Amino acid sequence: MDKPNYINFLTDTRKNVLATTVFILLFLLISPVFPGVKWFRLGDFTLYTVNFYHTIMIPLAFILILVATSVFSSVNWIKKAINLTTYPILIFSFLGLVLFYPPSAATVDEIMQAIRDILMVVDAIGLILLLLVFPFKAKTQFKSIYGGYALTLLATISATIAAIFGMLLEYGNLYGFASFGPINSYINSIGGLSTFLGNAWTLHSHQMLPAVMGGIVGLTAVVLGYNKLSKGMRNLVNIGMLISVFGVISMTAMYFIAAVGTWVIPAIFVSGAGGANGLALDDSQTGIIGIGAIIALFGLVKAVDVAKGRKYIQLSSLGTWVAAMATMVGVGYVIEFNEVYYGFGDPTQGAGALYDQAYTDGHLMFAFFFLVVVAGILLASFYLNKGDHKYFKLASYFAVGGMIIAFEGLLVYVMTLNWVTEAIGIVLLFISLAMATIPIASAEPPRPMVDTNKENSRTLPQGKF
Repeated sequence: MDKPNYINFLTDTRKNVLATTVFILLFLLISPVFPGVKWFRLGDFTLYTVNFYHTIMIPLAFILILVATSVFSSVNWIKKAINLTTYPILIFSFLGLVLFYPPSAATVDEIMQAIRDILMVVDAIGLILLLLVFPFKAKTQFKSIYGGYALTLLATISATIAAIFGMLLEYGNLYGFASFGPINSYINSIGGLSTFLGNAWTLHSHQMLPAVMGGIVGLTAVVLGYNKLSKGMRNLVNIGMLISVFGVISMTAMYFIAAVGTWVIPAIFVSGAGGANGLALDDSQTGIIGIGAIIALFGLVKAVDVAKGRKYIQLSSLGTWVAAMATMVGVGYVIEFNEVYYGFGDPTQGAGALYDQAYTDGHLMFAFFFLVVVAGILLASFYLNKGDHKYFKLASYFAVGGMIIAFEGLLVYVMTLNWVTEAIGIVLLFISLAMATIPIASAEPPRPMVDTNKENSRTLPQGKF
């Protein structure tokens, strides 16, 4: 018996990725009209900006889940169930945004956002289960891409933990845990509610993006079909992936131990008055994720397509990794080793505090926001469209130009407090996203790694075993 047309529509990965991408583009475009959303201001994002940021980044994470469930399509019903949550997630994201403003709608807004967050966690758990089944249904494929697979799996687990702690943070802020006796007693034993909520905020805010970025690295490697490389290059990619896996595991363990206990994450290589200069240990571990990605990149550049459009967009996708490392390590580490001057962004602690605040805002906009969105949507575009679409080349031009100008703009922002140049780069990155969306609209259905209707396995999207 044939399925109703609406079921086929609602479980179509390409259509769901397209709808989610259009949602992201639309709300990025109209973000200036929302009260309190100020992308460029010294220091951290405001509460209004954080709320809007989640309206963009949660759908972006959902796109990555959709792509991953299509690539590692080992359990068909899980894939379909996740696809069916597309429009509920978009609707609740929209309602969570607009109901955030009226004070009278605060309770309803909390419910809308909670439903969306629960759906996302359930989808992430579904992806984890699907990934766990994959090696048993595609043994040959798994042996060739074990590094990319492991990074995708563990990054998904890490991001899910960060999401759960984000929900605990929100619940604790609103209601506390007094009604949960044993949990409340434990929280009191480690310093009380405010201490736990602070630790939960650190885990959620510091762990989520590195985990998502690690997932993008692993998923991109698999989609590029690095299994087709020579044994030496394939091993190089797998080594890079496993280094990133180590970073994900150590980062996740570190934040978890600090969140549920009394351990305070220290700095290393300290110097200066009071040991102010030094690299935060957790930042060193997130840096390891990036180091592994850069090592893998030397092999992955050999896996890109020969068709010019596809080649350019794939290289641009890999370029986001380089830009992220230049921002986080090349600039961020320098500031951390000179906190006597930068004062941790506190004007009472250092003469260069405003420049530290400029970096906080600038790197959030570039490395922790637009680079992640660009990396995710470019990946979805060249995965879903197997042709050499003319907009691939345009998307890559704007992406590379945007990354170069935005990075240079970040340096200008940190040195002069002027954010205009970085903003120009961000606009170019937005145009790149729009260009990359067009090939998704004209794509053929994606080809999974496993044929769920047969016992035999298919080949990877771009290679042969």
